[in-house]
This record gives sequence, structure tokens and C-alpha cells, in this order.
Amino acid sequence: MKYFKTILVSAGGTAGHAIPAIELSNELATRNYKIIFITDIRMFGLVKKNIKDNNCIRVLCFKGRGLYKKNIFKNIKSILLLIYSIFQSFITVIINRPILCYGFGGGITVPPILICKLFNIPIILHEGNIVVGRANMFLSRYAKVLTTFFPKVEGIFSKNLQIKFIGMPIRKSIENIYKSNYQIQDNKPINILITGGSLGAEVMATKIAKALSRFSKEFTNKISIIQQVRKENMEYVKGLYENSSINYKLEVYIEDFSKSLNWCHLIICRSGAGTIAENLISGRPSIMVPLASSSDNHQMKNALYIKGIGAGWIINKNDLNDNKILQNKLKSYIFDKSKLYKASKLAKENALINSTTVLADLGKNFIKGNN
Repeated sequence: MKYFKTILVSAGGTAGHAIPAIELSNELATRNYKIIFITDIRMFGLVKKNIKDNNCIRVLCFKGRGLYKKNIFKNIKSILLLIYSIFQSFITVIINRPILCYGFGGGITVPPILICKLFNIPIILHEGNIVVGRANMFLSRYAKVLTTFFPKVEGIFSKNLQIKFIGMPIRKSIENIYKSNYQIQDNKPINILITGGSLGAEVMATKIAKALSRFSKEFTNKISIIQQVRKENMEYVKGLYENSSINYKLEVYIEDFSKSLNWCHLIICRSGAGTIAENLISGRPSIMVPLASSSDNHQMKNALYIKGIGAGWIINKNDLNDNKILQNKLKSYIFDKSKLYKASKLAKENALINSTTVLADLGKNFIKGNN
């Protein structure tokens, strides 16, 4: 097969950064470009697992990471790793000569994108959250365009930066759910999918599962659950559901996530950008439990946007600390079918599809402009 020139793609830190970068890379590979994908140790396994064409997509793991608040010793190591990653990036760019660079966020994206700027390679950034992340905020001064998942984002930008609202590149298998009808059958359980990020979340086991398991039998007979659970929480959650006679399935990692998402009528989840994008496109109402420690409180701001458009609801810290309030809130969302149907409709109305194609086409236009 004859390949066109090379494109550099970089993402790290979280699955919310890595997955859209993976989808774009797979799309660019179908267009016969060679891809250099730079990521960090946290996302290397995820990226390698989801790359479809190993012949034209080369995945590199660089030793870099972001900075920490109020931790001098960790930041000294981060700076040393940054210097090493700059050297790695310089060698990589010299050898592969990319004609375009995409960055999706995460500290590891800074060195390769700075080197691309040094060689006047066009840079396109993608930001998934309402609050632009620190890496993208820093790199935006060097980019041609910042593409976004949300219609409006928070940040201070150069006047020369183009900002384009394009949505979120997501897995084709999930994008296909957009075409299906949202349907809750009479006299059948409400199917609930519970996740908590790429490795599950403690709060979903110790708070959410506990509240659901304490529903009266009148309500436990009306729900069916698939839940992502950490290994250390598995026996605890299993015991809760066994004692309450809830129909359930527990998984440490949900292999076929699109199948589980298509199965459910409602998802209880965090509010990272990738999760929200998948919920909107699949038309799944969400009960969101924002991660309080997320940088710049971006998960709460993401969740407030979804609540504002009517596609989901928020469980906050105070709700989690009062089991009675938590149970009442969960019941009011789970068992009101009119609310679920309305939220599903509004989710799809606010979703953008084909974002992967749009982002790839945008790069194509920049390549043409440089020739």
C-alpha cells in the first residue's frame, strides 16, 4: 500500500484524552497517512489495544507527565522528564518529518508539539472539557486552531487562534447507537449502567451501590444493573446486590462498552468529556457524580452543562453523605419514565455526530494550505 506523508498525534493522562486521539488516528490511517502516536505510560496499553492498523500507526511511549500542585519534589522529576521528552520529540520529528500535528491534552503533548512548532508544522488542538486543560491552554498560543467538544469553553486565548466547535471523536460502535430508538418496555426492568472512569470509582461502590441495594423490594425488582467495579470492591458490591435480590452483573473492565451502553436506559457515571460525549450521542440519560478533585473543577462544570440542556442530573457531595436523600434522588430519576424519555431526546438533540471525519478533514485542509 502506498502511504501519504506522516501525521503526529499526541494524547496522554486520561482515557478522555486518548480515546478521541485513537479514533482520529484510525480514521487518518484509512486515508493512507502514516501516524506517529505519542502517549505516556498511563495510556500506552489503552492506545495499543485500540489501534486498528499497526502497519501505519506507530505508538511511542514517552517518559513525561504534568506538574503537581504544592509538590516540589515531584515537580523536579516532572521537569527532568520534560527535558528528556523534548529530546525524544526532537529526534522523532527529525526522523519522521510530520506534515501536521494534533494534540488532545495531557502533559505528554507539550514536548512534541513544541518541537513541531519549532519546525513550523501546523498544529491542531482538541479540547474535550469546558475548562481548557493546562497543556492545551499553554499550547494554544502555538496552534492554528483549537477544536472543542462544548459550544463554549473557558480560557484566555490569542486573538489569532481559531476556535471551532466540532464535537468529540468517539468510537464508531457508539456513534451507531445514535440511529437506534430509545425504548423502555412496559413490565420490564429499567437497565442501569454504572461506571466510574477507566478503572471504576470507589464512590460508585460505597455510596451508589449501597443506596440502590437499600431500595425496598418494590423497587429492586424493577431494576437491572451492569456495574464497573474495582477488584478491591468486588466482593462488597456483590454482597450488597445479592442481599437485595437485584439482577446484576459486575465487571472490572467492560470489554464491549458499546453493547452495555446500548443495553441500558440510564447511566450513572462521572462527568469527564469522553463519557458525556458517548452519553449524548447514544441518547442515554445520565446521573452524574462529578469527580471533586478534577483540575479546575472541570467535571462539575461539564455536568452543569448537561444538566442545563436537560440531558442528565447531578449527585453532589452532600447527596452522597446522606443515604436517605441519595435514595430519594435516585428513585426520582430512575423510575420516572417521562423524565428518561425527555432526557434521551434532549441528549441526541445536543449531540454532534461524525466529529472524527470533521477533525480529519480540517487537517486535510491545513495540509493543502501548506502545499
